[in-house]
Amino acid sequence: MEKILSSVGSMLYGMRFTMLFFYVGLVGIIFGILGKFLLETYKLMNTLLFDDLAKIDLIIKVLELVDMTMVAQLVWVVALAGVSLFVTTGHFDKTDMKKPDWLDHVNTYNLKLKLAFAIISISGVHALKTYLSGDLSIENIQIVTMVAVIHFTFVLSAIGISFAERLTRDSSH
Repeated sequence: MEKILSSVGSMLYGMRFTMLFFYVGLVGIIFGILGKFLLETYKLMNTLLFDDLAKIDLIIKVLELVDMTMVAQLVWVVALAGVSLFVTTGHFDKTDMKKPDWLDHVNTYNLKLKLAFAIISISGVHALKTYLSGDLSIENIQIVTMVAVIHFTFVLSAIGISFAERLTRDSSH
């Protein structure tokens, strides 16, 4: 039985490289977001220079660009930390590549917390954009309320993750 378990463990460990396909896919998504970001930046700059744009519309367009940037950062953190945690760290041993300092401290808990706070930030930007882009109709007030409730749920989830980790860490010491 022990030999079977050892074989299964070796096979699973060897399969960690299949995760690279997921991370390469995430890199593709980052490049897609970059293309969309550059296109939207070009459109905004063209509008700013040659057309008239209301202040509130400018704020909303800039918030959309900030939102795309934060989503790209989130995907980048997941891809880089995922490769470092689950695939290999040998590629950082080369002298021409410096490992980011924060990556030394990333474990699955820290990654979850980073993701939770990134989602909160993205949700906050989206909530602000939703609030600023609407009128005071009943439907829009309901949408803004729903977005605020979802944002608050994300905040509570991050607090819960943090609290659960602290309880786990305190009980293990």
